[in-house]
Amino acid sequence: MKIAISSDGKTVESQIDQRFGRCKYFVIINTEKPNEIKTIENEGAIQGHGAGIRASEQMGELGVEVVLTGNLGPNATTVLEKLEIKTYHSSGIIKDAIDDFVNNKLEKINEISEPHPKTSKKETTKGEVIFFPLLENNGENSKISQHFGHAPFFGIYDVNNKQLKITENNLDHTDPTKSPIDQIQEATNPTTIFAKGIGGRAIGIIAEKGLALKTGDYSTIKEVIENLEDLKDQIQSCGH
Repeated sequence: MKIAISSDGKTVESQIDQRFGRCKYFVIINTEKPNEIKTIENEGAIQGHGAGIRASEQMGELGVEVVLTGNLGPNATTVLEKLEIKTYHSSGIIKDAIDDFVNNKLEKINEISEPHPKTSKKETTKGEVIFFPLLENNGENSKISQHFGHAPFFGIYDVNNKQLKITENNLDHTDPTKSPIDQIQEATNPTTIFAKGIGGRAIGIIAEKGLALKTGDYSTIKEVIENLEDLKDQIQSCGH
């Protein structure tokens, strides 16, 4: 059986990368030939977008039957399911994860098919960190920009701690390896993105990452905070 493990290094002593689509390497092991270990670069990691899809396609091209990783986005899950590749949660050192897999100690990744399941109102805001595109730096009274990627400021609101941080928009739209959404996730690690006007490409990348994308007829951060339970899913592209 051929197994691929998302990795931050090139050996079985390396740590499992909890990212699938953006991991740097895949360590490939054949359980029938355990001494034959192959390490390849993840082609998804150099994608501007669609990293999970490309990484999944690469698994199919390599004839992989099982993937060990930390987290999967919905698009990667869909492709891997179509390829009939089984996926399992794992962390720590690769060689230990292989032993755990052989001894049936790992859990299957099977809950990603519904990336945004319905939850109670209390659960919806638990641990939630919301990203806002802003026109100004005026605290909770900052006005929300109609244009997502080119907003002059960004806001991050921690719902649990009721803390707001606002920074200037320093996204590099010319970076061929990382989309603006990738850069936002690396810098702020939000669980939810609030947007009024947003392009179709960005909507697709956000969905792939398993992030919530919300909208509503509100003009300021304060208005959104006061109406968290009434936010709607943003599915409409502005055409950009």
